[in-house]
Amino acid sequence: ADLPAEHQGNGFDNRDFALTNYGGRPGEACLAVVFLPAYPIAAIRTGQEGRWEVNLYPPADPDDLRAAYAALSAIHPAARSNFDLYLQDNRLIYRRETCAAVDTAAGFFLHIVPVDGADLPADRQAAGFANADFAFARWGGAFDGKCLAAVPLPEYPIKAIRTGQHIPGQGELWAVELTVER
Repeated sequence: ADLPAEHQGNGFDNRDFALTNYGGRPGEACLAVVFLPAYPIAAIRTGQEGRWEVNLYPPADPDDLRAAYAALSAIHPAARSNFDLYLQDNRLIYRRETCAAVDTAAGFFLHIVPVDGADLPADRQAAGFANADFAFARWGGAFDGKCLAAVPLPEYPIKAIRTGQHIPGQGELWAVELTVER
């Protein structure tokens, strides 16, 4: 609802621009300064068409992360690996006691197998799972040497989840499979 009316149907505000409108080329560098909207931002995707693209996410509030982390202390994780994993409030929560930037640098894969394959979009039905891979910063952050991410799960009944981290061209760093009964 914060989006301009003409962009609400898209679910995002398109602010494409020409470099000369917001910056220039001082010396060998390129520089552009683009002001962000006043409404809260969930994510920014920027780049240069056909050349490069990057997704940026605002940092998570450390106080929110601390509170969520503490609330999990009394709960037994659904699985343990490089991260403790919790299924709570229709989210898969990744929690790590000692966490450095290297622990969250590799991409996270998240494959969600529904009870009924018909719940998947047509383009995912042959694979048999929803692909919800993510960058850690998309759903979480670090605080006090710890880290936590809470990924929302689909509303349909879930049969199983396979998650972990991977490095393209190198393979999986770790993986966990969860049987889900909901």
